[in-house]
Amino acid sequence: MNCERHQMPEKKGNSLPARAVLRPDGLYLALRDIGPGELRDAFMQETIVRVPAAESFVQVAREDIGKVAPATAPAGLIFHVARCGSTLISQLLKTHDNLVVYAEPLPFNELLLPPHKWPRQELAAALRSLGDAFARHARKPYVLKFSSWNTLFCDLLAEAFPDSRWVLSVRDPVEVGVSLLSRPAGWMRDVDGPGRGLRSYVDAGGAAQSPEEFVARLYGAFCDAAGRLDPGRGRLVRYETLPAAVWEIVAPHFSQSVDGHQRERMAQAARVNAKAPVGKVAEFSSDAATKQAAASPALRQAVESFARPPLQRLEKLHAQPGTVRSSHLAD
Repeated sequence: MNCERHQMPEKKGNSLPARAVLRPDGLYLALRDIGPGELRDAFMQETIVRVPAAESFVQVAREDIGKVAPATAPAGLIFHVARCGSTLISQLLKTHDNLVVYAEPLPFNELLLPPHKWPRQELAAALRSLGDAFARHARKPYVLKFSSWNTLFCDLLAEAFPDSRWVLSVRDPVEVGVSLLSRPAGWMRDVDGPGRGLRSYVDAGGAAQSPEEFVARLYGAFCDAAGRLDPGRGRLVRYETLPAAVWEIVAPHFSQSVDGHQRERMAQAARVNAKAPVGKVAEFSSDAATKQAAASPALRQAVESFARPPLQRLEKLHAQPGTVRSSHLAD
């Protein structure tokens, strides 16, 4: 990204942060002239590809990194373990009148991808400045839904935004494992590129003996990372409680009330596939039973050894009376 030296614009509308890079002299951002109302795609990057827009560049000088008002922090942070309904959560929150939701924004991936170029404290400050840029774009409360691998660094993100509440979307690790084995995440296929650094956070010693064991260790690593967070700031959102958990748990946890009209909009949106492209409505169909039937003995054994125990430890930290139940599940 070739950036000229410009200061962050004051409350400039429609300046969506599309790219980010850290250099010795500061944080550089590429901004696209895309309004918050365009963010209807399942992922922010899809919107950037779909909507033609002018681009500009700004710099936050290193000495100014992190010097932002607390009010620019996100209303909520969404972490997840992959293939667990997190996209449904973010898409339903987009129907809320008082929220802007950024789904898996590439600039956060670019700052979080190891090896990290700056010391931890400065990196957290850079993440705060990036959040400030999203706040300027949103001009109202906003939520960040992160990529699954970002969960490995959820403690860093929670440090960057100490006043923001968070949720972690979880699903039976057997079903997550089946999905990741049949359709690996992009970074998992990136054996020799940047994704290689992420593998060391999952299996530092290269102990995994099979793909089944790796995805089980990955799930366990997500749970262990979330276990380092303050449980008082967070909630677990279980796949089987969706979509009701969005209006009964997630939105209230992010200090957003949901009236009857908004709830009906969310319920209606939950009837379609959350990942369908804009303009191509596809009806949702649960695949939980199919995934359970497709799980191999090797995967089940790996899950019981490496994924289930960390999940159970995390659940004990977040034990809460009462569970939201729903007959409509999410993918």
